[in-house]
Amino acid sequence: MPEAPRLAVAVLAAGQSRRFGSADKLAAPLGDGLLGEHACRTLAGLASAQRWVIAARPDHPCAPGWRAAGFEIAVNPAAESGMGSSVALAARLAREAGAAALLIALADMPLVPLSYSQALVARAAGLGADAMIASAAGDVAMPPALFGSAHFAELARASGDAGARHLLAGAERLAGDPAWLIDVDDAEALDRVRARLA
Repeated sequence: MPEAPRLAVAVLAAGQSRRFGSADKLAAPLGDGLLGEHACRTLAGLASAQRWVIAARPDHPCAPGWRAAGFEIAVNPAAESGMGSSVALAARLAREAGAAALLIALADMPLVPLSYSQALVARAAGLGADAMIASAAGDVAMPPALFGSAHFAELARASGDAGARHLLAGAERLAGDPAWLIDVDDAEALDRVRARLA
């Protein structure tokens, strides 16, 4: 894979939070900020040429924190159709920017350390445009995931709620600690994350 500055990073933050209830989970207080800010704060330390948050609207409560971390906000007008539309938008942006690779992360995974994302990038070194590395907790492949540019066209066709799951099934996997590869989908998960940060 080319050097890190040709890496693009997209943090997906346009989900509908249906399992969380009526509240916007990304705006939930967590530590010294909001839940949805943590992934961007961490990934600000990763050498990259472009950084985007894929959001449903530009005035999200996390927007000031995202911008402070060096992320541009890219609005997904089709957010209600599922994660696939956000994956597709991220891939189109990466392709238009001439990125060699795209790291896709989720805004509701606040505990993933910078060192792990750096390990994903390092693992892809030498694989070139065909690189595809997924995080793994046990047998489950998940984001954060890194895709070389050869996969951008297929990612740009993603739709529905599955996102890039069909691609991840065939990705090389990098094992991570399930304790921080936690996806905050409901209030109970948020309580577990808060306990880890306490």
